Parts: sequence; structure tokens; C-alpha cells
Amino acid sequence: MTSLVKKAIEFFNRKKEGLIELSYQPRVFKATKDDEKVYSLTRELINAQFQLCDDELTNRLWEEIVNLNIDPERIINLMYKCDSHDDFTAMVDKDSKSLQSSFKMN
Repeated sequence: MTSLVKKAIEFFNRKKEGLIELSYQPRVFKATKDDEKVYSLTRELINAQFQLCDDELTNRLWEEIVNLNIDPERIINLMYKCDSHDDFTAMVDKDSKSLQSSFKMN
């Protein structure tokens, strides 16, 4: 794991405790938009990191993930455990299974 990813995970873990959600959108709609953003960032990160080998773009995407308070472990799980990143259904399936297993552990 790169040092930037480790920093992102540490940052997120520090910020996770004090987060307050201020939104006037229904939770279901907001959750759907958040999930779509996670999948989009995952695809962009895969392209930047593995296909373009662009360190600067990769770092900017990880910074955006941290700034949006997205769990970096969720992105990493989708990057390495999802078979098809172009298949929205496959990403949703892998992500939901991962989130369910993380809730069971807590």
C-alpha cells in the first residue's frame, strides 16, 4: 500500500468520529449519488494508476476521495476484488457484499 493511501486511511479514521451529515436531500437519493461517485472515482483511479501510470493524477484522485470522506478501503476493495469495473451491476454487487461483511464485523 502506498504512503498516500495509508495517509488517506489515517485521515479518514480521525475524521470519521465527528462527522455530521448536513443535507436536505432524502437519504436514499443521497446514498445513490454517493455510491455512483464511489464507482466513478474507482474507475478513474484504475485508469490513472494502472493504465496511464500517472502518479500526479492518481494522487489528486486519492486526495478527492479523502476530501469527500469516502472510505479508502471501500475504493481499494472495488479496485482489486471487482471483476469488471465497466459493469455497474458487478460493482454494486461487490460493494454491497463488502459493506454487509463490514457491518457484521462491527
